[in-house]
Amino acid sequence: MHVRPAWLEIDLTAIADNIERLLSVLGNQRKLIAVVKDDAYGHGATIVGQIAQQCGAHMMAVSLIEEAIELQPVCPQTDILILGLVPLDAVPAAIEHGFHMPLDNVDRAEAISQAASEQGTAAKVHLKIDSGMHRIGVPSDEVGQLCREVKGLPNLDIRGIFTHFASAPDDPLFTTQQFERFQQACREAESVLDRRVLLKHCVNSAATVRYPEMWLDAVRPGALLYGIPRNRGGQYLPTMDQALAMKARIASVRTLPAGEKLGYGRTWQAPRDSRIAQVPVGYGDGYDRHLSNKGELLLRGRRVPVVGSVCMDSTFIDVTDISDAKVGEEVVLVGSQGEESVTIAEIAERCGTVVQEVPVRMNVRLPRVYTCQPGDERVAHLADRYRSATSDVSA
Repeated sequence: MHVRPAWLEIDLTAIADNIERLLSVLGNQRKLIAVVKDDAYGHGATIVGQIAQQCGAHMMAVSLIEEAIELQPVCPQTDILILGLVPLDAVPAAIEHGFHMPLDNVDRAEAISQAASEQGTAAKVHLKIDSGMHRIGVPSDEVGQLCREVKGLPNLDIRGIFTHFASAPDDPLFTTQQFERFQQACREAESVLDRRVLLKHCVNSAATVRYPEMWLDAVRPGALLYGIPRNRGGQYLPTMDQALAMKARIASVRTLPAGEKLGYGRTWQAPRDSRIAQVPVGYGDGYDRHLSNKGELLLRGRRVPVVGSVCMDSTFIDVTDISDAKVGEEVVLVGSQGEESVTIAEIAERCGTVVQEVPVRMNVRLPRVYTCQPGDERVAHLADRYRSATSDVSA
């Protein structure tokens, strides 16, 4: 079978190492809720979920009930928390599967209680506190009233209480304010419920890195597990390794005379006789159009510039300084080659976006090739089982 010579390469050893490093820092006092929403930020939720379960994650977190249903068969030993509000008509299914759900108001509490009573079971819920992000959740100063209204509802098992930080990477003052509001909400909830809520969690990846005093009962990182933030290690955490790479093979090479312009909009002009290579990856695959004329790829361990506009299906690079570059050679759009690397954080900075957006936009039409370090028995069986049918593109 002929396949397009472009692919995503996922290093399962890096993911397992990142999870184990984090667990070693958390110790026995705190739990890990592994966020695998949006197909594990493009890395593959079912395979990442299995690694997280195997390494000792306490719980998985997703955004949608559909994601939870897909994940549960391969992670049967680990509870799944749905972070987004479950549509009321899907609540019975969530209860039947045993998923944990957020609870933000009395109407939702009554609907969940009724559905659980009809099934003769208890619904697992986490109180969602709006501490300042204003996305979903009960306002932090109204949590006491909510708890008074739901305290007597049957078949409602309040397992946790959580919030989400709005600007943990760059606003420590507001993050601290959110944390203080959340702590007060926790105290108020426990006072009204007259019991301890067992799982308090509020830190995302950025807060996990920066605020160990906010780790509480569990941390809830996503991007950190995949090594995609700009994290080189520090006071509280070891370095996390980037697991994802985007690779391709040169599709064509041609010479462009000095003065000629290239591509859509003719946005680049050759300053000299130039050798231009076409790479069969474009913005349709998640290689952002904002990288036009400012991105860099790796060829033979050297950086080469992106020239012209990134197309839907292809990108041009100037290989004049590598005069014998040829069709079929491997280039790296994201990842490492030799001693050089193009990180997801670098791509995000060049595009003016957050690191999370970069991998989740990488289109499913690029096959995933799962790899691991030789002898890594933790994940070797998973790499073999999930090896893409088109993994010959990397051969």
